[in-house]
Amino acid sequence: MTETMFGKAKVKAVGDLMRADENVVIIGGAGFGGLLHSKYVKPLFDEFDSRILRTPIAELGFCGMAVGAAIAGLYPIVTIGTGSFAFEAWPQIVNEAPNIFYMSDGKVKVPVMFQALGGIRISGAAQHSARPQAMLMQAAGLQIIAPSRASDVGPLLKAARESERPTFWIDHALLFEEQETGTPVKPPPLGKAAIVRPGKDVTIVGYSIDLIRCVKAAVELAQQGIDAEVIDLRTLSPLDADTICESVGKTGRLVVADECYPAASVASEVASIFTGKGFGLLKKPVQRLNFAAVPVPLSPPLEMHLIPRVDKIVAAAKGLMG
Repeated sequence: MTETMFGKAKVKAVGDLMRADENVVIIGGAGFGGLLHSKYVKPLFDEFDSRILRTPIAELGFCGMAVGAAIAGLYPIVTIGTGSFAFEAWPQIVNEAPNIFYMSDGKVKVPVMFQALGGIRISGAAQHSARPQAMLMQAAGLQIIAPSRASDVGPLLKAARESERPTFWIDHALLFEEQETGTPVKPPPLGKAAIVRPGKDVTIVGYSIDLIRCVKAAVELAQQGIDAEVIDLRTLSPLDADTICESVGKTGRLVVADECYPAASVASEVASIFTGKGFGLLKKPVQRLNFAAVPVPLSPPLEMHLIPRVDKIVAAAKGLMG
């Protein structure tokens, strides 16, 4: 049995990409773990100092620079910092990078990866806690990865690099110190979800930090005699409807945990599967657990009140069993 910290795994994953390919560069003004975890990132930055462009805090400019560098043959990994700052570069991330391949009739590729720490991170407040992933899902041509486990971050980054497609890596600050225990298994390919805990009574779906909460909820439910199956989405675009439907076809019940606001969220997209492909599989209505549609408060207790906590996931699953 091994224990691996998520943050160390992601720093290693980026380093592995850079060692394998001299065209991989880092552009941006942020590290991969924020200031709190800079000591873990420093060796990476020291090793590849000549291939790291440290920029001013000008997201529109350096994301545009990365798009141009990708067209010219490099593979930029763009460190945006907090997810809220992605809005400053929205034209480049949403309107330029994903559309150039189509607009050039397939003649111009844009192999670039944008990385941001989205989500409720403890006292980030309203302007530093955005979860842009559901909005990004509206950008056709942009693939979105959201690894939650140390064993998965390397394979997902490698697969994104090999795809040569513009990619947004939704990361989460609270994932950095999460430990994964066990023997790593070969993950499914990019675009496929993973069943991280099999079960027969209720399906619980999460990704990124919410997947960690889902697993903890499943452990509590097992102690109460409820056998929950937990699915890690891994990628949000493409979204793997087949794995979700196969699980719900067995359990008939679905809980989705998602830090996004309720409207047009990742959770609502998962739920929408059951108005079409999964129609008729549910025994009870889908339970969606989102952050309430209010600005994110500075107060940690209020943040905790609003996020999809473990106890909320447990309560939602138990409610479906009644």
